[in-house]
Amino acid sequence: MSTHDPRGGPDDVPPTDGQLMLMAWLDDELPHAERVRFERMLAEDPALAAEAAAQRSLVDKTRALAALEPTDAEMRRFWAGFYNRTEWQIAWVLLIVGIAGLLSEGIYLLMTSTLSWVIKTAALSTIAGGALLVWNTARLKMRTSRFDRYRGVMR
Repeated sequence: MSTHDPRGGPDDVPPTDGQLMLMAWLDDELPHAERVRFERMLAEDPALAAEAAAQRSLVDKTRALAALEPTDAEMRRFWAGFYNRTEWQIAWVLLIVGIAGLLSEGIYLLMTSTLSWVIKTAALSTIAGGALLVWNTARLKMRTSRFDRYRGVMR
């Protein structure tokens, strides 16, 4: 691929047709006819073939990388801190209070406004549907948590 400044500038050159096809080829996005045409281009152009080999190697290496996750000890150390636990709890309380306040004010304004009954009904049904989905999800989680085989397992 070309080395160019991602912010744009004098070195910012658009990719060539071969480079665009190379990107699609690496992602297996080329239709059969285009794939055959590109593979012919690879056979005829040694520079493009070398670039394709280097890019294929890079793609293979990045796909083989595992996502890093914090260790169990790091997670226990994080949650052992009073500040971290308190911050999490305060954030949830503030979020829930804020959403409740916005919903109640929105419902009040909706009822006292001169909007048509269609808009009022649609807004209220959206709020009721969202609340029902949240309630249903919470209820399902509460009912099935005792059957969770990973309950009590520290990650």
